[in-house]
Amino acid sequence: MQSLRSLFALLVLAWPYFLTAQEVRYIDISNVRLRTELRYPPAPPPECKEGACIGGGSGGISVGHGAPDQRDPHALGVYLLRVTPTEIRPTEPFEAEFKVTNTGRVPIEVPVYPHLSDLQPSDESVAFSYFSLALVVRGEGDPEGQGQNVPALGFVELYGSHEHNGSLVELRPAEWIRVKANVKLSTWPLEPVIARLRGSFWLQRNTFRPQSGGAFTEIQNLYPNDTPTPSIPVHLISPAPHGNPKPVTAPDRP
Repeated sequence: MQSLRSLFALLVLAWPYFLTAQEVRYIDISNVRLRTELRYPPAPPPECKEGACIGGGSGGISVGHGAPDQRDPHALGVYLLRVTPTEIRPTEPFEAEFKVTNTGRVPIEVPVYPHLSDLQPSDESVAFSYFSLALVVRGEGDPEGQGQNVPALGFVELYGSHEHNGSLVELRPAEWIRVKANVKLSTWPLEPVIARLRGSFWLQRNTFRPQSGGAFTEIQNLYPNDTPTPSIPVHLISPAPHGNPKPVTAPDRP
């Protein structure tokens, strides 16, 4: 009897969680031409004196790093639901479908808009801030291959700003969005391999500061906890011998 009462109490506590377990939005950008270029004022004319000229634009990027905190109630799980085709060539994009779930204990906002260019103010000289969510596919070894490292990585990004209605979505615990997009690997192994792809993410807060002839971008990495999700088996086909493959070391998180 005591065990039945405990089970009933557990169900009562968990019931609100089950009620909110629903899909909030489906985003299909697999056939969309993404607009991500940002504008800045033109560079002033170069100053020339005695045959030597000084001028042109300048720019740069700064990145703020941190680390996840297991005590943080914010968490996301990015499920890679499917990839098409499962035989992937490094020079060709493949279709991927992601499920981004709030696996934490509190609501979390995620960007859902594909066109970064639309978030920029009409005045190209004005700085602005936005959030970005990279949906990442990472390679890992097939279990039968003794877990060997597979340097395959690709991603697609979504953007959002509080200044643009609908570009950010709040996910309550257990709610999710689904995203279908074309992904192209930026790193891949030099030899054909049976491997697995797993979903992951990068969440960032960015500030774009335009200046004459260039821009400076401040990137702050955000670290909600990353919930592990299942992987999908794929066949990674090596590039043609005459190609110019990228280095096989996967890049660090931006």
